Amino acid sequence: QAARFLFMKNKVRIISDCHARPVKIIEDAKLPLHVSLCGSTLRAPHTCRLQYMKNMKSVASLVIAVVVNEDAEDVEVVIKQQTQHHQKKKLWGLIICHHGSPRYVPFPLRYAC
Repeated sequence: QAARFLFMKNKVRIISDCHARPVKIIEDAKLPLHVSLCGSTLRAPHTCRLQYMKNMKSVASLVIAVVVNEDAEDVEVVIKQQTQHHQKKKLWGLIICHHGSPRYVPFPLRYAC
C-alpha cells in the first residue's frame, strides 16, 4: 500500500543511472519535523529496486502511474462526478521503461506524461 500511495503522490518516477551515488540532503536542525521527500524526484531509489535493476542489467528506468477515476466503467457516474468536481482516483497500473545505459528524461517530457 505504501508504494500505491507514493505513485498517487508522484506519478512519474525516474532513475537516470542506478550506479550513481545518492546525494545526501541535509536538513536544518531547527526544523520541527523531518522533511518528507515522498513527492520529490530527489528521493533516492530503494536498495531492492536497485538490486532488481541490476539483476535485469538495466541502468535507467522511467515509471509512469496510470491513474483512472474509481468509477470509470460507469459513464453516468463519471459525468456526474465531473459536474460535482469530486472524482475519486485509483491507481490502475504502471508503464515501466528500462534502458541498459544512463538516460535522463527532461522535466517537460516527464510532466507531459
